[in-house]
Amino acid sequence: MRQAVVATLLVAAGCLELPRPKDAAVLEPKDVSASQLTVESSCTPSGVERCFDALDDNCNGVIDEGCGLQTGILQFTIAWAEHADVDLAVTGPDGSPAKLGEPNEAGLVKERDCKGTEDCHGQNVENVFLAEGWPRRGRYRAVVKLEDARDVALPLRVRLSARIGQRVMTTIVTLEARRDERAFEFSL
Repeated sequence: MRQAVVATLLVAAGCLELPRPKDAAVLEPKDVSASQLTVESSCTPSGVERCFDALDDNCNGVIDEGCGLQTGILQFTIAWAEHADVDLAVTGPDGSPAKLGEPNEAGLVKERDCKGTEDCHGQNVENVFLAEGWPRRGRYRAVVKLEDARDVALPLRVRLSARIGQRVMTTIVTLEARRDERAFEFSL
């Protein structure tokens, strides 16, 4: 007990420096690039969190929390209204894609693969998150791809949001033809 008190006094007096814990807020993306996308990084509070819109509606740094989607210090989410098949493919620094239901080498997990059919119950959302730990340094890439427009009139608008630490970046992806894709990339 006496050692803990002495250590606390030394820290308070500035004589002893403790290592800082890793802080999610200090994750700063570098070399951000987006193919034909305008990325917004500011948040406009719109009240309580709405589910399945791929937004941080309450500006607390988390996308669609409380909606049954997993989240992590890294999170990539897309949402769209129409019954088209849109795919979210995310790769980490090692280049391997996030797998459905299990972590890839970088710890990324794809939680949902919504094909725009009734299996998603009208909640067309795909979500990839870092399952645990601190993200690896290197290049991350999120690709939004139109697999099948079905009977949906094009262009198709899809919201993409990326959580990096406590910062959320969002954009509207406009897909104009089958197999059309847009990419968002950054380095940590």
